[in-house]
Amino acid sequence: MKWDVYTGKQWWKAALILFGVIIGIVSLLYTETFLKELRAEEERKIVLWAKAIEAVFLSEDDTDLAFYSQIIQDNKTIPVLLVNDEGEIIAHRNLDVPESNPDRYLKRKLEEFKESGQMLENPYLDGKTNYLYYKGSSLLSKLRIYPLLLLGVISVYMLISYMAFSNARRSEQNKVWTGMARETAHQIGTPLSALLGWITFLKDKYPAEIAFNEMERDVDRLTSITERFSKIGSQPEMTDQDLSETLVHALDYMMNRLGKSIELTSNIAPDLQGLHNPQLISWVLENLITNATDAIQGKGTIHVDAQLQGTNIVILVKDDGKGIPNKIQRRIFNPGYSTKSRGWGLGLSLAKRIVDEYHNGSISLIESQVEQGATFKITLPSVL
Repeated sequence: MKWDVYTGKQWWKAALILFGVIIGIVSLLYTETFLKELRAEEERKIVLWAKAIEAVFLSEDDTDLAFYSQIIQDNKTIPVLLVNDEGEIIAHRNLDVPESNPDRYLKRKLEEFKESGQMLENPYLDGKTNYLYYKGSSLLSKLRIYPLLLLGVISVYMLISYMAFSNARRSEQNKVWTGMARETAHQIGTPLSALLGWITFLKDKYPAEIAFNEMERDVDRLTSITERFSKIGSQPEMTDQDLSETLVHALDYMMNRLGKSIELTSNIAPDLQGLHNPQLISWVLENLITNATDAIQGKGTIHVDAQLQGTNIVILVKDDGKGIPNKIQRRIFNPGYSTKSRGWGLGLSLAKRIVDEYHNGSISLIESQVEQGATFKITLPSVL
């Protein structure tokens, strides 16, 4: 696996998520262990309470009734219902019985207790049997909800941490891009001015040489690129001029600079109207074409199609190069990721930022197979 800055950031995020998951699992296991112990303790208490009830019912004298009565009175948390063998409720404890319709309330509670399946049998003096139904205390019920609350808190923590980490990384990337772009534009500006002067001198001295016109065109193009990079970090100016014209001009410029082994074809619908920055959109298209050229590695074809589809303008850039493996397709737009040893991994990332943030559009890889090429799709809102 190729290691880059973005991969390192991803590992940190994965470690953060793993840490949160471990905390959640350990907390849930500990809480569940605690709940089992508390549940077992309550079951022991209710068994003791039932035996005290049984002793009171079976006692023929008052010798130990004070002791058993104290046990019965000490149950102040576990709700119980005592029912005779005819189904009549003869006693209850730790239930908030309303003053209105108490019988109805107790019968409803009895049905709930029966569904819980927690019941003890108590023999009575005449050989009959009483049935003791009980449920967990209110404390136990609250503690059962605690793991869910804990899991929610951990999830919120992980979400906030992830968002804070992502925002910090994005802010750092923006500062790096802006600083690098402006410094690059500043450094290139001086030699470009000198080149323009030399080209003017050569054109005056050799007016018949047509190559100087092409050289001047390239230098003008470099100047335009320098201006683009110098303005990164600020909101670009948008124009509603014909997008078709912008695309055609960009393709015309690339046509003579791809070499004879690359065939560049296009199908650009006329009069595509979309609010855009011509320099930035041209740069995005040129970047995709340049990447396609690198992927072809010899003879091949690049086709650019632009059509109006509903309320959107859809631009497809398709090549028949080596394609992009499935395992890296999700990462190609990540800052710092590059499959080329000489690449900085900023081209597609900047292209995505230009299309998504500045033009309210989208750019994606919609199809790619190894040795069968790749197709990129740009969607921009049209001005109808």
